[in-house]
Amino acid sequence: MRACFTAGFVTMLLEQGIYFNYAAGISAGASHVVNYLSRDLTRARRSFTDIVLEQSFGDVASWIKGDGYFNAEYIYSKSTREDGSLPFDFETFIENDADCVIGAFLRHEGKMVYWHKHDYKTIEDLILRVRASSSVPYLMPETKIDEEIYVDGGLGSGIPLDIAMEDGYERFVVVLTRERGFRLEPFPQNRLVNLMLDRHQVEKEALLSRHVGYNATLDKIEQLERDGRAFVFYPEDLDLTMIDRDREKLLSQYVKGHEQATQGLPRLREFLGL
Repeated sequence: MRACFTAGFVTMLLEQGIYFNYAAGISAGASHVVNYLSRDLTRARRSFTDIVLEQSFGDVASWIKGDGYFNAEYIYSKSTREDGSLPFDFETFIENDADCVIGAFLRHEGKMVYWHKHDYKTIEDLILRVRASSSVPYLMPETKIDEEIYVDGGLGSGIPLDIAMEDGYERFVVVLTRERGFRLEPFPQNRLVNLMLDRHQVEKEALLSRHVGYNATLDKIEQLERDGRAFVFYPEDLDLTMIDRDREKLLSQYVKGHEQATQGLPRLREFLGL
């Protein structure tokens, strides 16, 4: 839900007609990417504000039943249908020539897997991968694709900078949900945490070492920014946790994100040479 703030950046891009030919996202960022590439300004906002009003969105009761604190089946598979609360325009998405990269963590092998536009033959192919990228361990059920188990891509990376570099890009617009200067602390450990994590040793190792790779990527982004090779959106007044679900608070944070994005538009245009 922290991505509610950065949804304001996504809608600003769409309002201004700023279209990139490559977009990559992990976890909630995967939802941003597909909303952006389907050119759906309204969905980009409602996916992180209005959806919490849906009875099937999820809660502690749905978590106990095994559907997840965030009900993944409803959020990603049911709400996206033509008759759903947030129908997804797959036709516009496919007609967009831009590449769409989504990353998820392959649990049993302990590595990131990335999919590109050519991997999405149907809307089900796409939505399943967005869901996989966003399947927060322990809060949501894992996602199975071709008999492999995937969980939230934030477990392995969180920021898809390396894949963009692998794909040949040298300049970047980076949208983050943490303030400038933030660094991730080591994952806390205690007896209860270890009891939960010991069921999946590969996942445990990834969680315990996640801060190392994440912080190294932030260091790299800061260096790219100093070199003039990155425009970075850092939230300046974000007041959200990952599980916030108060609609008025979310809407307020979305508006703040949109206002900050709009204020930074001249600097973005200068970076892009527009």
